[in-house]
Amino acid sequence: MQDLWQEEEDFDEDFGLADRQQTALCTLQAAWEEALEQGVEPDILIETSIFAALSRIVTENGEDVAADYCAKLPERIQTGEFTMFRVLN
Repeated sequence: MQDLWQEEEDFDEDFGLADRQQTALCTLQAAWEEALEQGVEPDILIETSIFAALSRIVTENGEDVAADYCAKLPERIQTGEFTMFRVLN
């Protein structure tokens, strides 16, 4: 899937995938906090964020790709991929 907010050639060669992912996450977290400050409820943010992401996947890659992506989410969630703060033993 193509980067949603900036084209690949706009990045330095040293700005790798992990750096771009971190930048994207920080940007989205800042937008999330701003929406909360403006009075948008967390449940509305959750639903809207999921809708926006899935709509983008469908538009750029089709419904089958979006469905396949979603089918893999339960395992990814259960293995902690989306847990922001966890203790590693």
